[in-house]
Amino acid sequence: MRNLMLALFSLLLAVPAHTLQLERAETPSDLDEILKRMSVHDARQERRLIGYRMHRTFYAANKRFNKESTLEVETRFQRPDRFESEVVRSAGSEMIRKRVFDKILEEERKAHVKDARQAAKITPANYTFKFVAQEDCDGRPCHRLRITPKRKDKYSINGQIWIDAEDGAIVRMLGSPAKSPSFWTRRTEIERRYGRVDGIWLCTGMESTSDIFLAGRSTLKVDYTYVAVHTESQQQEL
Repeated sequence: MRNLMLALFSLLLAVPAHTLQLERAETPSDLDEILKRMSVHDARQERRLIGYRMHRTFYAANKRFNKESTLEVETRFQRPDRFESEVVRSAGSEMIRKRVFDKILEEERKAHVKDARQAAKITPANYTFKFVAQEDCDGRPCHRLRITPKRKDKYSINGQIWIDAEDGAIVRMLGSPAKSPSFWTRRTEIERRYGRVDGIWLCTGMESTSDIFLAGRSTLKVDYTYVAVHTESQQQEL
């Protein structure tokens, strides 16, 4: 379970309409335009975001062994790569706490260095893209794209993303690890959702399920609540 949860952690980084129907974006030029808008959004947001403070609740469980655990964490991010977490409450299985949650928090600090963040980003440098459909995402029109990693590593996923048609932000990601977390893991599916917080698109939740040989189904869920988000525009207003 330890190797599985650490692999799922890496996907936490991957480095989330009305009934209106948009014209299908089937030509290469249309797809290029979608990707260009996504790249522009990412660059603009990276310039604007100074930092944030958030409260996260981690929950992991394995029904076959009747084990579950919850962890509440206060986390601060300050650009370029300061990422600090403090545990405020824990309950349940001590084994999950030590082998899963503690390792996730330890790896998070390492993963927020520049090179690791770049490797985790869903960009044309790391993935190939294929247009799938136009769909509604929580009341907003989105482009659904299939993504295929150009290399198989712990940060990469095979799956789909939904890009907000107006903002160019990724609002949902659904997929599986490009590289199996371990020999014992038969199947893993991860869903990650994003929302706009004070004008910045940030992850608001993540869920995953895995089928593991002998251990059966394991689940991991992380809920995000943002206490404060600091941007360049706020600094200029002070």
